[in-house]
Amino acid sequence: MTVSGKIEVFNVSHTGYSIKVSEPNIDGGLRGVSFPTWSRKKDDSEKFGDVAEQDDLIHYEGVRWNGSWYCTVNISDHVFDRGEYYTHVYVRRQDGTTEFLGSEKIIIPEPPKDVKKKGGYAVYWWNDFDSRRWDKLNRTTTARKTIHDPYSPRGGTVIAGEIKKALNSIHEFSFAIPFTHPLYNKLVPFKSIVEVVNLYDGTVEFVGRVLTSINEMTTDGFAQKVTCEDFLSYLHDSTQWFQKLPNRGAEPYFTEILNVANSQLEGHKHIHPRNVTVNSRTNKPFRYIGYESTWDCVRERIINNIGGYLRIYELNTSLYVDWTSKIGVEKKSPIQIGKNIKSASREINFDGLATQIMPVGGDIQKEQENEEQSSDVTREQVTIWSVNNHSVFLEDKELVKEFGIIRKPVIWTEIDNPSVLLSRGKQYLRNQKIALAKWTISAVERYLIDDRYDKFEIGNKHPIINAPLSGIETLQILEKKIDILNPQSVDLTIGSQSQSLAAYQLQSQEAENSIERVKQNASIDEKTKRLTALRSQLASLKIKSSTAPKAPTAPKPLASNASAEETAAYTKAYADYLTAKTSYDDQVSAYNASEQERNKSIKDIEAEIAKLENELGGTN
Repeated sequence: MTVSGKIEVFNVSHTGYSIKVSEPNIDGGLRGVSFPTWSRKKDDSEKFGDVAEQDDLIHYEGVRWNGSWYCTVNISDHVFDRGEYYTHVYVRRQDGTTEFLGSEKIIIPEPPKDVKKKGGYAVYWWNDFDSRRWDKLNRTTTARKTIHDPYSPRGGTVIAGEIKKALNSIHEFSFAIPFTHPLYNKLVPFKSIVEVVNLYDGTVEFVGRVLTSINEMTTDGFAQKVTCEDFLSYLHDSTQWFQKLPNRGAEPYFTEILNVANSQLEGHKHIHPRNVTVNSRTNKPFRYIGYESTWDCVRERIINNIGGYLRIYELNTSLYVDWTSKIGVEKKSPIQIGKNIKSASREINFDGLATQIMPVGGDIQKEQENEEQSSDVTREQVTIWSVNNHSVFLEDKELVKEFGIIRKPVIWTEIDNPSVLLSRGKQYLRNQKIALAKWTISAVERYLIDDRYDKFEIGNKHPIINAPLSGIETLQILEKKIDILNPQSVDLTIGSQSQSLAAYQLQSQEAENSIERVKQNASIDEKTKRLTALRSQLASLKIKSSTAPKAPTAPKPLASNASAEETAAYTKAYADYLTAKTSYDDQVSAYNASEQERNKSIKDIEAEIAKLENELGGTN
């Protein structure tokens, strides 16, 4: 067994590195090269020796370019670990067997001090997918052009830009550039690739192709408005055809749909299933695929019919998709009014609620040769009439009591037995979810300035505290809108999984209790503030000066032998005394009135303080 090839590590930086295998050769014919890679935690050296813990192990498939095989490792795929990385290289034969070629140890340095930590978003452009692939594989920016850099002194910025993300949907990025922008009219629909990078943590917030480009004149001059969609949109570019497949579970079904799509498209549009954890929820012997676009097929037959969550991402410039029963993690940092909520509204959606259902099965009989053929012809179908006391309806008494009679049919065309149909209908009622709680929130990304807060990511769950609209709920982020010109502000749609009747009633009661608590807390706050103010006012009144005015002194009586000058002086002094006496009497009267008022105020304040202290339970 022989295997050969030259391994070269290059362009190592604080964000990752690239590996190139030149002239690989193996007996039995070369089929591919793989690069399993993992990082060593800083505290693992003694514990694991030369074999670091492989909890972040990723098997990268090499990308062939001009006769060599490339792999690019980004630390963002390894939870941003720095320090020691290990990459092993395996060469694969045509029959699928592999041989070990070699290994490399790479040291990822700490980021330089001038790395931009202020936040903001940079927007980059490549003319086509291959240009971007070359840059990504070699960790260069040879073909990359900058659409937007918030720190560029030379301009080259957008005049508007918004990212829209939502669970199980194709993400969008729309922006506008002025006539003076160097890339004006150079972005080509379905060909050009656009990438948005979060400068705070290096995360690629959006990457996809240009969908539409519109030139228009505004009050500020000419501008180009561009709309982009992420790589999940490649599912729009292919179609499915009729297939009746044996039901071997959800994963083979999903894989076949993607294989059909990949067989029609260029290599860079291939999307490969990677982590599939959704289980089949049907015991039907067959699954079907119709004549429809691949995206319509995935949306209706995978997401809507089976459930779960889709997440598309890149590894070594190849596209992968996970289909999982759960997505995201539960965070502890709350979404709370007065902290990171600027405005919020809450909606309870009852779409699909039924208090009574009519289970319907397949056609009772096939069409006859002489049967009328028309689009408006309806054929009789299986019901539960014969096994349900001559009634075609099932009801949930508790739901009827709560909401009244709301009927709807539920159809299972594969069921032709009334008893099986009855059992399926009862199961449907037991498992029915009646309501979806949903918030629309304008929030602040506090993680940019406060390490205690987590970054908002779709799929993650946060406790939301916003009385009196509700109590404390732990809800999932369903949608997120990012204004790239205002990084600290985001719009979120947050909701829960659909709720049972009991959960809905409990939540409603909690909301009512929450409102009462808010009212009580508001009353307590107001009383506490009033008590503090009264105590301060009382102290001020008690220390206020209360010295009474001094009475004027009357002049001494004249002697019997007083001269004319003395008599004249006495007469003037006595007149001044009488004036001062009148003023004194007025001052005494005012003083007495003031003292009475002050004493009355003290008495009233003391009485109110005693009342408030009693109402507050003496805690203040």
